Amino acid sequence: MFRESFKHLAGINRHRVAEPEDVAMRLQRMERPEAWPTSLLDHIYSTIPIDLLQRYPDPLPFYHKLATFLDVPVNSIVLTSGVDEAIRSILTLCCEPGDKIVVTAPGYAMYDVYAKIFGVHIHPIHFDAEHFMSPDEVIARIPHDVKVVFLANPSQPVENCFDLEQLRLIAAHCANRGILLCVDEAYHFFGAPSSLPMVKETANLLVMRSFSKAFGAASLRLGYIVGQEDVLAPFRGFRLAHEANALSLHAGTAMLDCFESHIKPGIESVCEGREWLREKCNTVGP
Repeated sequence: MFRESFKHLAGINRHRVAEPEDVAMRLQRMERPEAWPTSLLDHIYSTIPIDLLQRYPDPLPFYHKLATFLDVPVNSIVLTSGVDEAIRSILTLCCEPGDKIVVTAPGYAMYDVYAKIFGVHIHPIHFDAEHFMSPDEVIARIPHDVKVVFLANPSQPVENCFDLEQLRLIAAHCANRGILLCVDEAYHFFGAPSSLPMVKETANLLVMRSFSKAFGAASLRLGYIVGQEDVLAPFRGFRLAHEANALSLHAGTAMLDCFESHIKPGIESVCEGREWLREKCNTVGP
């Protein structure tokens, strides 16, 4: 009944953990801790077209809005269901069972889950909490027979951050080895430079982003991959007929429209809270 390469999926038990009703901040899921102001929510809800639910979603306006926001060509973007689907699509299209991938660790738990699903082997690069890892240190830890490198920038929960020149060194090494470099920018906007300026010059680079973190909209399940148009062609062929539902597209568009007035101040507030907590942790004794 099932393909031989997928029979093992029956043994992968992915538990859904119910949240207690009295939980106010689910920080273990890295969600936005505070509700968005009612002015943003009113803008989203009050502008929903009356026929939105009965029509199939049209993602093209959102593609154009997002392309303008990112300052990239429209065909350099493929929408995904968060970074999750981006990871799954990359492993589906770029890896065979038994291939090896690199991930930065500790990090997003779904890398391990998808590695089990697709039968690929993970080679982790462990970040050290005592210092930022240099590009040379990362390069030295990439095996020669790797298919894909997933590099979180910035990373969490152990912070590491690379600037553009450092990312170029890692990308050049990967290009020389025929390795696809996927920069996971789920936490972009919280302080790390973006690798987007490298896309037009680096064919082996894909950038993955999400609306879940900086935009504080985890429930939208809205993410995207950015890369060169010809590199993304297989992903456009592989995509669903409708990459996202109409409500998510509508809310995502409204958030892009309100980035300067609502989203950016929200990001700044989170960063201020981070610095406050860092200062307290550094000044309070054991």
